[in-house]
Amino acid sequence: MRNTDVLIFVEDPGAANYLAQLPAALAGRGWFVKVLADGHARQYLLQLGVYPEAVQHSVAADQVLASVRPRLLIVGTGLNPNTLGLALVAEARSAKIESIGVVDASMNPDHRFRGQSDKPLAYAPDWLFVVDESTKAAYTALGYPAERVVVCGHPHYDYMRTVRMKLENEGQDALRQRVLPGVPKERKVIVFATDCSTRLSQPRTGSPVRDGQVHLADYTLVGRGTGKGRTEVVLEEFLDAVQLVRPLPYLVLRLHPKDTLEDYVEYVDEFDLVSSSGSPFELIYAADLVVGLTTMLMLEAALLGKRTLSIVPRAVEMDWLPSVRAGITPRVATRKQLRTALVDLLCDSSHTPCANVDDVIPFGSLQRVVDFIERLLEWAKTS
Repeated sequence: MRNTDVLIFVEDPGAANYLAQLPAALAGRGWFVKVLADGHARQYLLQLGVYPEAVQHSVAADQVLASVRPRLLIVGTGLNPNTLGLALVAEARSAKIESIGVVDASMNPDHRFRGQSDKPLAYAPDWLFVVDESTKAAYTALGYPAERVVVCGHPHYDYMRTVRMKLENEGQDALRQRVLPGVPKERKVIVFATDCSTRLSQPRTGSPVRDGQVHLADYTLVGRGTGKGRTEVVLEEFLDAVQLVRPLPYLVLRLHPKDTLEDYVEYVDEFDLVSSSGSPFELIYAADLVVGLTTMLMLEAALLGKRTLSIVPRAVEMDWLPSVRAGITPRVATRKQLRTALVDLLCDSSHTPCANVDDVIPFGSLQRVVDFIERLLEWAKTS
């Protein structure tokens, strides 16, 4: 039986985005790749045309490695301290199998490899693939060796560029008529992208949600005073602010892959449409504005060339979104800023971002990732 060259494990949708194109790219160069997925990532990968094997919850890391026999392990990262991914890294270390951790976003660097320990790098792999220099700096500040952090960009950015080109061929007007039939032309379309309040309410992420209540001491937004999570606070501020826009825009609520309709049931009646499944890209491209916090869908909207607005309730979140750091997506943190920005973005046809997405977002990431993995595999062959 042939050994597996690369074993990929992922359970978080964000990491799934990063890794989705990798199996086909490596297989195209003759490498044997096996993909295992758990949690929300499995369904997400299926939507992207990747067919991973499901992981049994009772399986142990040593059993997986003994069965698959990989030369190289790649794991996606997230905030689950009990993920199989961390156990696989620890077991690979014992088995002298080289390992790579994929960091798809800059936030929470001190929790992705902590597990249940009090050490932020307790389960850190041999190599880190990160999206940009600021993410690299965050890990080196924790003590991770700088020479083992590889700034690769994000393969999903390349994919989004091909999606944009396809959608541009159809055009926004034609797409809107097809995706949102019956919406009058004079009504602007705003998509609000949720940010998975449940995940970001866990104490280890630094959210002020404790004992089921929001503690707003470090918040610059308060919502209606009833929200129990970070996204709900921002959502309430948005819904109140958008009432000042005339004519009232057509409002769409797009749910994060980890969210359910029940999470936002008290707000559903304030939207014209709720979108919770399938690819969001046609809907996003048909919109006039995409609003949210720091979810990947905000960056994807910017990569599609859409106007975006990031609403963040705390100073620590100001630069979490790469398109904010790149000067593409404006951000607001107060009620006054939000209300002014909504009017400007919807009513000022001359408004343009500070930077062009093609000029500031690095493309070609997939090639860089595959090239580096091939070098590691060649080293593994000779060791």
